[in-house]
Amino acid sequence: MTCISSSFFGRFISKEITITVSDSGIEIRNKHSVNYVKWEELPVPPQFHLSFFGQILSFNTHQQGYAFGMRAYRAKRIYQQQIWQCWANVHIHKVERLLAAIEKVCTTRYLRQSHIISIQAAANKTLAPWLSFMKLTSKTTGASDDVFQQVQQLSHYIQWSEESIHQRREFYIEQQLIKHQGFFDSVEANPLTLKQRRACIIDNNNNLLLAGAGTGKTSVMVGRTGYLMHSQQATHAEILLLAYGRKAANEMDERIQSKLQINNISATTFHSLGLGIIAKVEGKKPSLSVFAEDEKAKSQWVQARFEQLMQESAQYRTLIITYFSKHYYVEKNDFDFKSLGERHQYYNDNDIRTLKGERVKSFGELHIANGLFTQGITYEYEAKYAHDVATVERRQYQPDFYLPELNSYIEYYGVDEHGGTAPYINNAEYHASIEWKRSTHTKRNTHCIELTYAAHKRGQLLSDLNGAIKQRITQLTNENETLFQPLSSDEILATLRNSGKITVLSNLFTQLIGLYKAACLDSTSEQTIISNSLDSKQTGKAFELLKPIVSAYEQHLNTQGDIDFEDMINKALAYVQSGQFTSPWRYIMVDEFQDISEPRARLVKALRDNNNECSVFAVGDDWQAIYRFSGANVRLTTHFAEYFGATTQSVLDQTFRFNNKIGEVATQFISKNPAQISKVIQSLTQVSTPAVSLLKRDNVLQQSTAKRHRIDELENGAINDVLKAISAKVCRPVTVYILARYWFLLPDKTQVNQLNSRYPLLTVASQSFHAAKGKEADYVIIVGLTKGAHGFPSEKVTPALVDVLLAKQEVFDYAEERRLFYVALTRAKHKVYLIADMTNASCFVSELIEENNSEENNIECNEFASSLSQTTVNDTHCLVCKTGVLKKQTGRYGAFYGCSHFPRCDHKEQACEQCESPMTRHRYPGFKVCLNDACKAIVPTCSKCNAEMVLRSGKNGEFWGCRNYKGNESTSCKNGITPANIQWPKQAETTKETTAIEV
Repeated sequence: MTCISSSFFGRFISKEITITVSDSGIEIRNKHSVNYVKWEELPVPPQFHLSFFGQILSFNTHQQGYAFGMRAYRAKRIYQQQIWQCWANVHIHKVERLLAAIEKVCTTRYLRQSHIISIQAAANKTLAPWLSFMKLTSKTTGASDDVFQQVQQLSHYIQWSEESIHQRREFYIEQQLIKHQGFFDSVEANPLTLKQRRACIIDNNNNLLLAGAGTGKTSVMVGRTGYLMHSQQATHAEILLLAYGRKAANEMDERIQSKLQINNISATTFHSLGLGIIAKVEGKKPSLSVFAEDEKAKSQWVQARFEQLMQESAQYRTLIITYFSKHYYVEKNDFDFKSLGERHQYYNDNDIRTLKGERVKSFGELHIANGLFTQGITYEYEAKYAHDVATVERRQYQPDFYLPELNSYIEYYGVDEHGGTAPYINNAEYHASIEWKRSTHTKRNTHCIELTYAAHKRGQLLSDLNGAIKQRITQLTNENETLFQPLSSDEILATLRNSGKITVLSNLFTQLIGLYKAACLDSTSEQTIISNSLDSKQTGKAFELLKPIVSAYEQHLNTQGDIDFEDMINKALAYVQSGQFTSPWRYIMVDEFQDISEPRARLVKALRDNNNECSVFAVGDDWQAIYRFSGANVRLTTHFAEYFGATTQSVLDQTFRFNNKIGEVATQFISKNPAQISKVIQSLTQVSTPAVSLLKRDNVLQQSTAKRHRIDELENGAINDVLKAISAKVCRPVTVYILARYWFLLPDKTQVNQLNSRYPLLTVASQSFHAAKGKEADYVIIVGLTKGAHGFPSEKVTPALVDVLLAKQEVFDYAEERRLFYVALTRAKHKVYLIADMTNASCFVSELIEENNSEENNIECNEFASSLSQTTVNDTHCLVCKTGVLKKQTGRYGAFYGCSHFPRCDHKEQACEQCESPMTRHRYPGFKVCLNDACKAIVPTCSKCNAEMVLRSGKNGEFWGCRNYKGNESTSCKNGITPANIQWPKQAETTKETTAIEV
């Protein structure tokens, strides 16, 4: 025992107090009492503080504080080390217990982020009273080395470095790999790879496994499930396996039962999970609406309710007419297109038509036509002008609209408030055309109403139209009266029904009900998404039409006591978040995570947060995210950690399916999008020759028929050519998938059976790209690689009201369509065959060809013979719209080549008179050259009207005359030139008829 002496003042001024320190505590004795405080009672060691009268010794128990002054001035120097050492000897067990607990966590479990946070919090709390001790104590002051080292070790965890954490985790993984090697070797037919084994073991709070195509993600799901149970980290009741659909869940169950020999754990769908949670909370299983599983019944109910609303509510009828007249299509500014061809493509792909069904060339014309129709004003679209004004330079004038009852024309000019035109329109020529039209009407004394894009942009187009019509009526009648009777709502709706637009909108509403409910919108969020939509006016009007149907739908479910799929998720989520449901699951494993929607992700997150011991293991591949249309959000994968928190991300990057040459093409293609997670997929199978082959073949021009399902690639023999090539190289049965973006572009069952009969070594099947996901075949044939609404990538614009309820559209062009092509390419084990008509080929095909020319030759372009039109496509682009391609057609005057954007672009060129091959104006200005190398005919073009010249004979000998020569008619072109005056371009060979001269 050690007595802490008093200072001079303490001995002579204050009452004598004796303080004695021992290994077990501090004794305070005075004349009247003795008080004893054990070291265990002091959470913090006693402290000395110097005062005028000497040192003050202070300490606190949990009940009270103590302070004793007038201790010897040297007391701190003499006694503090001993006091702190005594206190440390008693309290070190807390540090020891915490260190033991930390060591147990680090060696018996994967070190999660939540463990790190808890360890650091506990270390901070435990070390707080030791801070002064650590400053004072050193090996030279006689402190216990063991105590010092243990405190130092605990303090290390407060500043735990990423490197140390990584080392701890890696040590644990190595130990588990050794301990469970036998399990990992035998759980599947082939031993799991190292990366698959690591994925089974890693168990942070949030785990994202990026599993490339064919890399064995299902093996990991099965292996991880078995590992958790084999290592006794979890019981079957603590594991939740979530699959995307019932079929996938059943396949997972079969795999688990087969590989793990257990039947007490099964995969479930999100809807089944929601149903189970609701049943647990409510004490009974809810009744599932027939609409949840019978889309046809739901669609019929929606259409019936839609018709009922139209019949009962005049306001609703007015809303519908306004919507179809002004907001049915997503309006795109003509000034935003890059070319006239791009504009034509947009109008064709979205089949933009008036209420009467005419194809128009601008949204301004669309609104004018619909305005005239609803006002009961008869009009003719692009009728020929009453007077013949055709000339050599200009064909017969066709004003935009003719109003026979007013004997008046309407011209809609695409000029803005400054007179500017779209960038792809020649401004000077356009204004010259306007002036010609004005002078023509003035000269012929015909009335023309002029309207402009500028007025449309200001929202004044229809008011300007109505004002001009009233003025014309006054001019004709000298009275300000109404000559026209607006159509009744019933008449307009009858037209809409006959056109099928009412049915189309009703079907769209059937889809929207689920998306609208899943979004869980309030008035504020609804207004936000309307403002952010592609066309806020269209979306706002559509929501006005949709919400009464949604309300009626909800009322119907309540009356029936039913729920639908959206209710399953939403109600389950509410029960979990409110604490009414307590999650028993400590391990949640989600398959195909890239296809998850936000409501489902919220449910997973809520279940995780509901159980402190829970971790999430998500398996997916952002390169294969192809279900945005059904609500999936790829950002939940690409930005996983932002949504779920600290995450350990792993990658399965060795594919057992496709060879390296398919992998090189597919990876290079998908990696163009910088938003995709960068990874390199290594192929187990290595080959040295290209494994992607392109067959270029003209599609057969034909009329659709109901008698037979016609497929271009079957009709032109391309599929048969590919199947012959495959048959010639195999000596055992192989599988072949014919894949397309849409089912209707694929051979039907009868046609597939015929192919299988014709090629006995081949098992041929048709699959859409979406249906093929998760499957594989030895060979793949991809068809439907065209441009357009039903081409690939699909050019059809998602309706704005659907788009706004889906995940935010990605910035990169065709991002999801690009991933869909990646899925298609990676279904093949050995080889992929692409079939395309290069005159209308997908931009994806063009991209692959362009890269093949500039990079390594990873695509075989010469395996199959190609026709002339396929090899000369770059020389047959339309001169007017720029993006269309001139395709061979036959008219009453023989073969010609017309623009693929017909009827919106009606440009055509004559075929070569000698061989009917296409001719090009692109190679030599002032000449047309036959693209057939066996012909090479060349003719000059007219310098006045740009038509072909024809070699003729006259009284002065041969001369070149314009094809448009028609004698003395007004449209006759009399331009001619002698052969000697033609400066021919250099041609190696020419026909006798051209009389070409080399210069």
